[in-house]
Amino acid sequence: MRIDEKKDFGTRECPACASEVPANENRCPICRYEFPNPTPRQHGMKRWGALLMLALLLVLILAGVFR
Repeated sequence: MRIDEKKDFGTRECPACASEVPANENRCPICRYEFPNPTPRQHGMKRWGALLMLALLLVLILAGVFR
């Protein structure tokens, strides 16, 4: 798979030195901290967490509307 080098992936903060690192990089260029690769299970957990938060928000909105 070829990655478009001109595409902007945004940035993330290095937890070791607080530098801004391109989001598509796996290692901080300043301190060489290696970002952990998320497992498929972690991606699934994020998805379920987001769905749960949306469901909770919907319940709170509906509870406020039908008072």
